[in-house]
Amino acid sequence: MKRIAAIATLLFFTSGLSGQISHGGDPVTSSGSLSTSIPVVSTPKVDAHFLRSEDAVTDLHKDIPPRFGVVQTVSINLQNAGSWENLPNGDKVWRLEIHAPDAISINLNFSGFYLPQGSTFFVFNQFQTQGAFNYTNNKTTGEFSTAPIRGDRAILEYYEPAGVQGQGIIELESVVHGYRDFWKQLKAFGSSGSCNVNAICDTTYWGNEIRSGVMLLTASNSRFCSGALIANVPQDGTPFVLTANHCTPSSNNIFMFNYQSPGCTTTTDGPLTQTISGCTLRATDTPSDFYLVELSSIPPAGYNVFYSGWSNVDVAPTKGTGIHHPVGDVKKISHDNDLLVSAGYYSAGNDHWQVVDWNSGTTQGGSSGSPLYDQNHRIVGQLHGGDAACGNDAFDYYGKFSVSWDNSANTAQQLKFWLDPGNTGANYSNGYDPNGSAFSLDAVLIDVSGINRFICGDTIRPKITFRNHGSTSLTSLKINYQLDGGGISTVNWNGNLSTYDVDSIMLPAIYVASGDHIFSTSCSDPNSSTDQNALNDTASVAFRSNADPTIAALYLHTDNFGAETSWIVRDASGKIYTQSTGYQSVNGGEQITEYLCLYDSCFTLVIKDEYGDGFCCTFGNGSAYLTDNFGDTIFSNTTFNSDSLVIPFCIAKNSIDEYSLDEFNLFPNPSNGLINVKTNNASDYQLTVFDAMGRTVYHEPNMNSGTANIDLSHCRKGIYLVQVLGESGRQVRRLVLH
Repeated sequence: MKRIAAIATLLFFTSGLSGQISHGGDPVTSSGSLSTSIPVVSTPKVDAHFLRSEDAVTDLHKDIPPRFGVVQTVSINLQNAGSWENLPNGDKVWRLEIHAPDAISINLNFSGFYLPQGSTFFVFNQFQTQGAFNYTNNKTTGEFSTAPIRGDRAILEYYEPAGVQGQGIIELESVVHGYRDFWKQLKAFGSSGSCNVNAICDTTYWGNEIRSGVMLLTASNSRFCSGALIANVPQDGTPFVLTANHCTPSSNNIFMFNYQSPGCTTTTDGPLTQTISGCTLRATDTPSDFYLVELSSIPPAGYNVFYSGWSNVDVAPTKGTGIHHPVGDVKKISHDNDLLVSAGYYSAGNDHWQVVDWNSGTTQGGSSGSPLYDQNHRIVGQLHGGDAACGNDAFDYYGKFSVSWDNSANTAQQLKFWLDPGNTGANYSNGYDPNGSAFSLDAVLIDVSGINRFICGDTIRPKITFRNHGSTSLTSLKINYQLDGGGISTVNWNGNLSTYDVDSIMLPAIYVASGDHIFSTSCSDPNSSTDQNALNDTASVAFRSNADPTIAALYLHTDNFGAETSWIVRDASGKIYTQSTGYQSVNGGEQITEYLCLYDSCFTLVIKDEYGDGFCCTFGNGSAYLTDNFGDTIFSNTTFNSDSLVIPFCIAKNSIDEYSLDEFNLFPNPSNGLINVKTNNASDYQLTVFDAMGRTVYHEPNMNSGTANIDLSHCRKGIYLVQVLGESGRQVRRLVLH
C-alpha cells in the first residue's frame, strides 16, 4: 500500500493535560506490513441538490449558522465493526474505513474516546492525515471530534500495545457528510462579500483583538459560527469564549484559531492547524443571545492568542468594530464610525446594540457570535443577526454585554459569575496577553472622537484615546495635533497606565471654516523616551464642516414597529451625509422631528423599513414629510409600504445679497415644463437649472432682458433648482415639474 505522509494538523487539547495537539508520526498502515483489505462502513447518500436549495434560504439569515454538512448517526466501536490484526510483538491494530458517498469532506464525532498510554489513533486518507492522537487527547467528558478531512473516504486506525490491550475505547457516534466544500465554497476562502476587509489589514491597531477571534463548528460540527476568547477579571488565562446563544455550542465542538489570510489581498488561504476540541458550557441567555463556554484546554503559546477586554457599562459606544468569519471565510474586520444605538432585536427594547450602517466591511452568515468592540477596544456585545450586507445600508444587531452581565440572578444565565469570580464589581477589562507585550514602551493612539464626519457649525473639540501596549507602566505622553497640515500643537498627559490600560484627553476647541478638512494627531515621547513601535502612533479624521448651515426638517411618524424604520441622507456624490439614530416600537407609533444640518446642494433621502412593509398601513398609519429652511414642504408621504422610499431633493438659502423675494418670479410652479422667469430690472443675469442630483439641465448665459421662457418639458418629473446669478448676488428657487 502506498505510504501516506503524515502531517501534523488540526487537533486538539484536553483539560488538565499537556494539550490536545496532534503528535505527528505515521500510521502503522503506511509501513505496508498490514493487510490491504480494510472493512468499509458506508453511510446513506444525501440529496445535495435539495440541501443546497434549503441553504439558499437559510443562508440569508445571520441568526441561522451556515451549514456545510449533514450529520449521519452511526453506532460503531472496536467490537462491532472494523478488523483487528496482530503484530509479531503482540501489539494489535484496529482499522475501519468510513465511506460517505460523494462527500466533499468527512468529519467525525465520538461519544466515547479513551486512549491508554502508548496507544495512538489516526484518521487519514489519500489527501491528508490527522494524528497521531494519544492519551493526552483524552477528555473528562469522554468525547472526541475531528475536523473535516478531504474526500468521501476516511480510514480510522487504532494502535494498541500488548501491555494495555482491551483498555482503549473508540465509539463513533456520527459522521458529518460534507456536501458543501469546506475549503472552497463555504469555509469559503475568498467567498465572503467583496466589501469585506481581511483582518490582517488592521493589525497595526487591532492586532491584539484579531488574535482573540475564533471560528467554531457547531450543530454536531456541521455548521459555522464566530466567537472570541475573552479575559476574566483575575486575568488568569481561563480560556473562556464568548459566542451567540443561537450558535448552540456543545461540549464536543471544534474551535479554530488564527484562520486568517497573511495579506490584505485575499490570495492566500489561512491555516487550519490551530484548533481545540471540546468545551464546558458555562452560561447562556436568550434576551441578549449570548453563550459563554470554557475551552477544554488553554491555548498553547504557539497559538499566540489574546484574551479580549470588555465593558459591562450600558453607554452607547461612539464607534463599533466587528471581527468575524463571514460564511466561514478567513478572518475579517468591519468598522462603524458612528454612535451605536440602543435597540431591541427587530423590536422595542434595549437589550441590543444596533449598528446602523457599516462604514467598511459588513457581516454575513457565519459571523454570528462574533464580538463587537467599542472605541476603547472592549467587547460590548456579540452578533445576533441583522440585514447588513455588501451593497446596502441595513442594520446589524448585537446582544448587549451589559445585559448579559447580570440580567439574570441565575449564574448559568449571566457573565458576571464567571468573568468576575471574586465579585470585585469591575465595570471593564482591558484584555490579557499570556505571552506578554513585545515592547517595553509602546503607546498606541486608538481613537479620535468628537469629530463627526459632518460638523454642523464652526467648532470641533477632539478627544484623543490612547492605550499602553508596553510592559512598562505609562506615566507621561505627548499628544500632537494639527489641522489641514498647518502648525503642530502639543498637549502633555501625565498619569499611570499599566499594560493595556486606556485613557483619554480632551483637546482645546478648534475653529474651522466651512469645507473639507483633515485633523491629524499623534502620540510621542512615552515616559520622556522613544516609543519602540511608531507604527501605531498616528491617526487622522477627514470631515466636512458647515459653518453656515441650511436647516431642513424631517417630520416622521412611525407605525407600531418604529424599530424597523431608519433613514439616511446621501450627498450628491452618494456618500452618507447624516442618518437616523434608531426609534422605538410603540403602539400608535412614535412622532419624531429630525433637523437636518445641510448646505446649498442636492441630496437624496432614503427611508427604510427592515421588515419591508413601510409605515402604512397594516400596523399603524405612519407618515413622513420634509420641509426646507423656509418651512415649505419638499415632499410628503403617507402610503409607504415597501422596504425603501427614495426622495431626491435640493435645498438652498434664498439669497446671498440684499434682494427681496419679490425681485425673482418663477411661474407657474408647479409646472408641466413651460416656465416663465422674471426679474425686476434688465441687468445681465445668468440663468441655470439643476436637477435633483445637481446636474445642469438648462443654462442661459445672457438673460439681459430681465425675462426668460424656459422649456423643460423634456425633463423628468421631480424637483429642480432654478438659479439666477448677477453681479450683485444670486437667488435660488425650487421648481416642481409634474
